[in-house]
Amino acid sequence: MKVTTGPVLILSVVACLAVLPIHETGLVISAALTADAASAGGAPLGSPDFRPTPQRPVGWRGDWTGRFPGATPPIQWSRRVKGITSEIKYQADKPSGEPGDDSRLLEYFTIKEWLVAGPYAVEDPATEIDKDFLGGQTKIEPANDAKAGHSTWKPLRVGIDTQSTHYHNEGTCGDLNVDFVYVFGNLPQSGMAKAPGMLDNKVAYAHTYIHSPSAGEVMLRINYTAAALRVFLNDQAVTVKRGEGVKVALEKGWNRLWVKVASAEAAVPEGQNAWVSRWRFAAYLEPVPPISYESKNIAWMTRLTGRSMSQPIVVGEQIYLGSGMTDLMCIDKKTGKVLWLRSNTPYDAMTEEQRAAVPGIKEKIEPLVTRLNALNEEAVQAINAAVSPVGLSSNQQAELDKTIKAKTDAERAVHLAFRAIDRKKYPPMYENEVSASNSTPLSDGQYVYWVCGGGMKGPGAQVIACFNLGGKRVWSRHDPSLGSPEHGNHISPNLVDGKLIYAATGTLIAFDAKAGLELWRNCPADWQNSGHGSTSPLVVKIGDASAIIEMRYIHRASDGTVICPSNLDIWGVLTPIVENGVMFNPCRWHGFKDPVSFVGVKLPGNVDAGAKTQTVLALNGKEITMPARVDGPIFMVASPLYVDGVVYSIEMGGGLAAVDTLAKRSLYRQYLDGYNRFNRFLYGVAASPTLAGKNIYITDDAGYTHIIQPGPQPVILGRNVIENIHVSGLGGNPCKQECFYTSAFFEGKCMYLRGEEYLYCIGQE
Repeated sequence: MKVTTGPVLILSVVACLAVLPIHETGLVISAALTADAASAGGAPLGSPDFRPTPQRPVGWRGDWTGRFPGATPPIQWSRRVKGITSEIKYQADKPSGEPGDDSRLLEYFTIKEWLVAGPYAVEDPATEIDKDFLGGQTKIEPANDAKAGHSTWKPLRVGIDTQSTHYHNEGTCGDLNVDFVYVFGNLPQSGMAKAPGMLDNKVAYAHTYIHSPSAGEVMLRINYTAAALRVFLNDQAVTVKRGEGVKVALEKGWNRLWVKVASAEAAVPEGQNAWVSRWRFAAYLEPVPPISYESKNIAWMTRLTGRSMSQPIVVGEQIYLGSGMTDLMCIDKKTGKVLWLRSNTPYDAMTEEQRAAVPGIKEKIEPLVTRLNALNEEAVQAINAAVSPVGLSSNQQAELDKTIKAKTDAERAVHLAFRAIDRKKYPPMYENEVSASNSTPLSDGQYVYWVCGGGMKGPGAQVIACFNLGGKRVWSRHDPSLGSPEHGNHISPNLVDGKLIYAATGTLIAFDAKAGLELWRNCPADWQNSGHGSTSPLVVKIGDASAIIEMRYIHRASDGTVICPSNLDIWGVLTPIVENGVMFNPCRWHGFKDPVSFVGVKLPGNVDAGAKTQTVLALNGKEITMPARVDGPIFMVASPLYVDGVVYSIEMGGGLAAVDTLAKRSLYRQYLDGYNRFNRFLYGVAASPTLAGKNIYITDDAGYTHIIQPGPQPVILGRNVIENIHVSGLGGNPCKQECFYTSAFFEGKCMYLRGEEYLYCIGQE
């Protein structure tokens, strides 16, 4: 363990003024927000009257609990592609007339209802794929339980629970597959060490009925892994290429789509996992470009400068969030217009004296910084011109993307120029799967604290900065000593007793919040190898003293000294919650060992080094979390939610579990019927559940939001779709659907939800 205390050189300190310009338009922010903070300090979070204070700051998950009791947001909203794909309905069983209760609207272009039949044995799947096992397969109109050769047609609704394996690293569930290894493999709910036998060299059918209100064209996409595949729409064969869309014509009324799939070796060893299915497909009906949209209960959509897992926060009339490479954005909450944008390069964290002391800064760096600042302003103007309730059409989006790309390239050039000067002192900050701007901003009502940086698997740096509400940089630090964990840094800062608390790569640091001076840092010896960097520091009270829970330890806030281990066995993905002096970790994955338990650990009685925690709740993880067909980890990226004694947690695959901590028993566990996947590049469900008013909001990787009533059984109050097709297809979702990683922020009647591309203001029209 290493603890250091005392002042460290501050890189830049300037006075914070009461009124400061925020944009060249002349718009200003008044100090009235600060004056109101004390009087409104007692308002519940989520109330329009709430104002953050140093004692009640806002940041990650609002106030680190994910609860917004003062909010009254809508339970219904949507953004859908304008046209035929939003009018299509489909069903598995044979229709008897117009679409009825058995039919479902096409959402996210995904077909989830099928009748399946098989398996049928073949000697050579590649040559016998065209063999007719049904006696007239091109004319089939199957019904539930009807004969299909020597088999019968059976219904299948695809979801995460119908996938044969749940390995997250190999991308098995990147799609919601018709997985014939699951269908015919008689798989148990829990893990299997060996692949199911007797499924090699087989053929199977899947069929669905599609209702189109008018004749029209769509793009049919089939993602598949199989020895051979045939696709028919109505009576016509469709030639498909793996993962590529092909234009097809739907007839008015009911259409028949069937897919015939052959296995060779149905399940094979792959990567670090035991086996994965090689007999599966997924089908999508996408719109034909150009694409436009229509929306309901969306007040505005603001294009962001790039991907990030940074959640938005609301401070008075402004919204703050991280975006792109290292941008901190300030947005007017009423209009969605960007008020200001600040990038955070090593240059921004240097004093004039420090810049003058480094050869090459003036000649090589400053021209690049000047260009970046100009392109930042250009991007702000272009984004503001595009703010609307429906967002951009595909053509408009492509044009705006050019402006944002130029801005991003300019910032990358600044970082690369610094690296050329001194690679150790200025390592890249942005090389990881998402971005360097994943941290959620933090505000005490007077300042906004912002952390960005990272890298990829070792080299990396962090920028820790303080701005006033008008965007003037108060202080800033560039720290290359912190490096970067495997997937970049996802930790958000916290505030306690005038100290800004931050953690990265096994180091917990405290800064003087007003001046930026480093006060102490602590590096527990075994912290470096304790998992990924996603666990954000939690501030708790122990008696009259403040303490910090981070990763596997509880630290004294005054000087960073380790009080004791937390005994939560946190691996570093989710952040635990603390209620009534008890810390909870519901994730059954505690590192590379056997699943342990749902644990509740009581805080120590004092902040003296060597004080002890006490485990007060330990439930069998296999009995309270989702059963999974996997021998490896079940990751929980999302952090849990505590409501009235019940802990709600959701795993990557969309498995929702509710545990009554008072009765010490499971209430329920089930997979949500959304569009969550189980894939390291999609995360399935990464956004933590939140309580807004009286209801729980859970958003999956596709932006599909379930609204659930708390209680002993899951009561679904709403299901909401946001469709947005990337021009570039950033996140890896099927059909280039925008990915959503973060929890929403709620205030009054509005919900502020960010995706990879947009910040959405959702409110009753």
